[in-house]
Amino acid sequence: MLHRSIAALALCALASCQDYNFNPVGKCVIQPGSSRVQLASTATADILFVVDDSGSMAPEQARLARNFNAFITSLAKAQTERVANGLEPFEFHVPVTPSAIFESWVPCLNPTCTGSPLSCNIQFPVSNWSPQYSEACDQSGAACHDVITSYYQCSANPSVNGTPYPSGDFVAAGSNPRVLHFTKTLNWKSGTSDPAIADLITKFQQNITVGTCGSGMEQHLEAGRLALEKALRQNGLSQPVGVDPNEWPHANSKLVVVWVGDEDDCSNPKDATRSLAFGSGTAAPGNDVCTADETAASPKQFPVQSYADFFTNLGRPFGAAFIYSAQLGSCTKDANGNVVCSPGKCICQCPTSCASCGSGATGDCQIPSNCGGQIPLAESRFHQLSAAFRLKGANTFEASVCDADFAATLEGIADLVKPPPGLTLPTQPASTEVAVLRIESADGTSSRYCTGPGQGLDWGFVQCATGGCGCLSPTPVPDGVTTSCININHATNHCEANAGETYIAQYLGLVPEGGCATAGDCFAKLGGQSVADWQCSGVTATQRGTCLCANN
Repeated sequence: MLHRSIAALALCALASCQDYNFNPVGKCVIQPGSSRVQLASTATADILFVVDDSGSMAPEQARLARNFNAFITSLAKAQTERVANGLEPFEFHVPVTPSAIFESWVPCLNPTCTGSPLSCNIQFPVSNWSPQYSEACDQSGAACHDVITSYYQCSANPSVNGTPYPSGDFVAAGSNPRVLHFTKTLNWKSGTSDPAIADLITKFQQNITVGTCGSGMEQHLEAGRLALEKALRQNGLSQPVGVDPNEWPHANSKLVVVWVGDEDDCSNPKDATRSLAFGSGTAAPGNDVCTADETAASPKQFPVQSYADFFTNLGRPFGAAFIYSAQLGSCTKDANGNVVCSPGKCICQCPTSCASCGSGATGDCQIPSNCGGQIPLAESRFHQLSAAFRLKGANTFEASVCDADFAATLEGIADLVKPPPGLTLPTQPASTEVAVLRIESADGTSSRYCTGPGQGLDWGFVQCATGGCGCLSPTPVPDGVTTSCININHATNHCEANAGETYIAQYLGLVPEGGCATAGDCFAKLGGQSVADWQCSGVTATQRGTCLCANN
């Protein structure tokens, strides 16, 4: 296949098309040369866990911690397979940030924005840390809110009363690192039994238990955005506290964000007069000022689409997972292998291994009465963001926060972290016979070629879904058919790039790019003596054609 592909690059002159040299391949005519598309291998994944730290999250955090072994075991299996085939393991790096940014309440005496300069005078703060305080405002006469930005009413919790909410900073238990580094130098052959890997698992289990004293106005999406802006030092923000400048994220890494919460997102402006505010009768879980705002004519919450745009426009591969309030048994794979659930209120399942569950039980059987998801709506902002990511070509994974088996959930998330299954070309190759995929060494001095395209070979063309390639369950196209999406067949273990190496697709593209509708399109884009030099072949009601030299 490779020799035929290279031989097809030989060019012949077709005099009727002025000064252009073309090479016929089947019924297509293609431009000479090849388009070199460098696609850097992703050998590092940066994984951010954004975890709800409100009062009802203790059971879910415990389940997440207990089952983290399943996450590492799945990745260790992939690592072992790479090592067995002479490839380097990939690396992943894991920080945690809580959802707490602020919590806003309607204060006593209903103050308004008044005075010169304009300010809100909060005489009886909900947190009781000071007898009163004033906050600047800019809407004269607007109702003022008590905007709480620090932990309060904390008892058995890692956080301390009066300390600021993390607002995107990474957190760690005790002296643990704020970013846990699962590097390629670890003994992945031994998996979770290796002492160094086991120690990292223990530290994650401690870090993920972020407590339950955080804001009841959970701002999951904004916390994730702030964490990235701080890590990338965007918009004047600084690196998260306790993290070295180059520690997270890494250059050319894949970014995976995992959101975990039993209530819906309520990301809204931290402003004395513009924020949403809890009040009497508007703070009940799953039925509060936040859920009411989702159906308001002029919602205050930040648009979900703004988060989809932010996370997918960071110049790196991206995947997202959502463990949220979803109907049990509703999670299924879509046509592209993404797991999608139906949002709704749920009650935590009792594992089949438990004779009974309750607050007095131990381990997986310890499920208090408040364990569950609090989204009674048919829709949720988590669910909306997941769909928006898929429309932008990202892979997503959804799971119910009530599911008894967080191990299966974490294994699904691990699939998002593994090296990408495919590549997306900027244009469609003219023929399978003029397409070559190779891996170039880091110094550019040597290459190894992948066999293909074709089913069962190292790589093949697949259907392009949602504007991009790399779906978890790609659909191959028939032999001889091309698309702009390439899937790597990891089963052959022959077309895997190590860190620093580069995938390079060499091919000849259809002429003109995007196809033609008439001979005039060919003349306009490719030149020649006249329109009569050209014909536009293969045009149908649903497909543009290819320019061929006219028989004259």
